[in-house]
Amino acid sequence: MKKLMTTMLCCMFFLGGVAGAAELSDSHTRLLKESGIPLYKDTQFIDGGLGDAVVGARFATSAAVDDVRTFYRKAFPGWALQSEYGWTLYDGKPSKSPAAFMGKKSVTVLENKNLPEWFGLPQNMTTEVMIVVP
Repeated sequence: MKKLMTTMLCCMFFLGGVAGAAELSDSHTRLLKESGIPLYKDTQFIDGGLGDAVVGARFATSAAVDDVRTFYRKAFPGWALQSEYGWTLYDGKPSKSPAAFMGKKSVTVLENKNLPEWFGLPQNMTTEVMIVVP
């Protein structure tokens, strides 16, 4: 059941992958900066965006998943963590339901071994960071 829920959440967040890296637009870069959510060092934008019209911006890094998660936990010690169906840190009340972080600022960090194939990235860039700023 957990695997099914993780797959469903990934599909909701990450549909629309196209090979090749892109650039976060100026308006979305501004939204990210205003949100106060820092980017983990050496992350590369791969797709998506920020704001009401989009689900979130997806980034990739070669850093270890646990290192990236630790970075965001330290950056947002007061945010709730939903780890029942993946790993999502969000600005809201703790809950075991994925609905708890929908429509809230959030950071999801996971291993995705498909990123290099999907986006033409180096083979070691398998840590995915999804940032949502509604």
